[in-house]
Amino acid sequence: MLIVGRLLGWILVAIALVLLGRDIMAMVKGGAFAIAPLGEIWYAIDRASLNGLQAGVERYVSVWLWESVLAPILQWPAILVFFIPGVLLAILCRSRPARRRFD
Repeated sequence: MLIVGRLLGWILVAIALVLLGRDIMAMVKGGAFAIAPLGEIWYAIDRASLNGLQAGVERYVSVWLWESVLAPILQWPAILVFFIPGVLLAILCRSRPARRRFD
């Protein structure tokens, strides 16, 4: 299980680096550095799934959940949404040497 968590962590870190590259390229084109929020990235990739998620959560789960939890998360910087959990997974799932037992 540790190797799966570590692999997932490194994949999340790689996604964060790709997003950082995207933001740097946008800076080169536009002149100002701005970190894109997660919702903007998701909307650019597949707006139908984002709209479907919103409709599904509001209709079948709770409007409060969408407005108070999910919508604010979509406004967070996309780089951090992937980088922080990725680093935490990579650190927490690293292999540790076996402890020596002295009986």
